[in-house]
Amino acid sequence: MAKKILSCLFSFSLIFFSYAQKVTEEKLKSIIFDIGFSTAGDREIKKIDSIISICHQKNYSDCEVFGYLKIANIYNKNNYIKKAFQYTDLIEKKNLITPDTDFEAVFYFYTIRSVLHQKLGERVAALKLLDEIAVRVKENPYYEYLLDWQYAGIYAEMNENNKALEAYKRAYLKAKEYRKQRGQNTDKSKNKISNSYKTTAYLAGAYQKLGKMDSAKIYIEESLKDARGMDEIGFQYIASIYAAEYYLKAEDFKKAQQHLWICKNIAIHHYKSENYQEGVITDLISLYEKMGEKDSADYYSRELLAIQSHNDAQNKIQKDRLDIKRLAEDGSKAMEIKTLIYLCIGLIVVLVGIFMYFFYGKKGKEKEEGAYPVEISTVQDTDLFDQVIVLAKENNPEFLTRFNDYCPGFSEKLVEAAQLKSSEIRFCAYLYLNFSTKDIAAYTYTSIRTVQTKKYRLRKKLSIPNDTEIYIWFRDLLK
Repeated sequence: MAKKILSCLFSFSLIFFSYAQKVTEEKLKSIIFDIGFSTAGDREIKKIDSIISICHQKNYSDCEVFGYLKIANIYNKNNYIKKAFQYTDLIEKKNLITPDTDFEAVFYFYTIRSVLHQKLGERVAALKLLDEIAVRVKENPYYEYLLDWQYAGIYAEMNENNKALEAYKRAYLKAKEYRKQRGQNTDKSKNKISNSYKTTAYLAGAYQKLGKMDSAKIYIEESLKDARGMDEIGFQYIASIYAAEYYLKAEDFKKAQQHLWICKNIAIHHYKSENYQEGVITDLISLYEKMGEKDSADYYSRELLAIQSHNDAQNKIQKDRLDIKRLAEDGSKAMEIKTLIYLCIGLIVVLVGIFMYFFYGKKGKEKEEGAYPVEISTVQDTDLFDQVIVLAKENNPEFLTRFNDYCPGFSEKLVEAAQLKSSEIRFCAYLYLNFSTKDIAAYTYTSIRTVQTKKYRLRKKLSIPNDTEIYIWFRDLLK
């Protein structure tokens, strides 16, 4: 109850403050940035929503983008991947990213989308998003360190450890350069500064992964020293998790356990994302196995399995959603291209008709009248064909009716050959029009596997020999 009252008071004070004085977009962006990410949850999301409402009223589109992205990042941290994607999708739906959008907002949009795709295991898509934004990052240590840091994380997942190490080195050096830029108007928020220190721990982890324990120790000690001087949950977690892994490898089990318990406590209260939860539990299993404490290792193994099952189910839902979206986009693009092709064909036919009309015009009125209906017929057939194609792509219920006008006798032939349902005849019409398996899947909103299964069943029903191409069989059906 107290949280709700505080949230309402915050919203009211924010609205009053915005109307009492001219609140600039930069001030609102600063409020969003200063909301603690590491400890953020539902209450903070409500605060950001209030700020977004004010930004929308004042046409502060950059501020809206920052608000949506901050919420997406919080949901990602708390393991709500679907909601995280919904907020980044909202930015696209509202067309908030334009050529005039502040580069920092554009940068965060691409990098957060990359993080979300990486979490789903879609590393190619994640790298592509980083590549798209990398060309616009020049001589700015802040953006350069963030970008190298994210590249390094993907390389590490792909077991390209040397590339990951080089990227972490660059991120570490650029982060230090960014912190040294005192006196310049670089918007030194507490969150941004603390975030930049995390690269030290990641660099230690990269050295450790390559077995370079002496180098790893140097950066582990530096990271722990920085963490002691900074009261920031997220930084403490990162420093402790890499310290735990170092001490575990060095077989200093007491220190490893101490740091893992710090991480576990932070993860339980603040980080529900699989990357944090699984990392801690995996290391705890390894620790207790090395210490010979089989019961503890088994307990955490069961806990890890439960977390992975939950995350896999959640990620599958989001992957299916993305696949449907991509399929629809691919189908839309394919339809646009094919429509353009058919329009070009129709235009060529019309131009040929006009040319023929003028060319034979001199041969007399009777010949002209004899030729004219032929041209009209050709154009009409072409128009009907175009209509059939468009209806097919739209999966329109009128498709089969118009197709039967275009190919009289087609349905009757199939009914004679086998007792096919209307839906099966419709599917046969797609094959007669020479649509590929991928095209049919896109137009009918089904999977490629479903289309292949339907083809197989039709072969059986229509007794089409295995050595006969199904498209050729349908092409010859009306001959």
